[in-house]
Amino acid sequence: MIDPSECFAGPISAAQGLTLVLPRAQYERACLIVPKEEKSVCVCLEDFSRVGRFFAFECDSNDNWQGLLIPDVRIELDETSLHDSDGWRAPRGSMARTQGELTLAVEFDGQFQTRTTSVSIMDGLPPCSPQQTACFVKWQVVLGNGDDMRVLWKVDVTPVAT
Repeated sequence: MIDPSECFAGPISAAQGLTLVLPRAQYERACLIVPKEEKSVCVCLEDFSRVGRFFAFECDSNDNWQGLLIPDVRIELDETSLHDSDGWRAPRGSMARTQGELTLAVEFDGQFQTRTTSVSIMDGLPPCSPQQTACFVKWQVVLGNGDDMRVLWKVDVTPVAT
């Protein structure tokens, strides 16, 4: 449950801070809005058309994508889901703790091409040792702290064994 003061309906361009957007209708999609100095980025958390989950695009002036916006969310990592990628070949949707930041592996829709890359979710974290990365395939979006914490969205991108 969320308090009415913790959410509002609107376009993704109205997001402030790290924001979870939940769909209200059939054609809306859950997404995470990541604030950036240059331009905010929208990361789709659900399958979207033919591009799948974790497709990202710049969204500062996007009024077409809408939903229930829940600002000031946090990310929690499942320490039991470490994945051996050392930052390379990280599964799309996985989180990586590297250097002084937390990044999310996405397929990014740029102006001229679509490319696999990572989006910085948090920076200013204590730095990892040089050339060291920890990749997590399970994580969740939460709101609040302590006894008031609520899990709003869970992600599991554990690769299927072949």
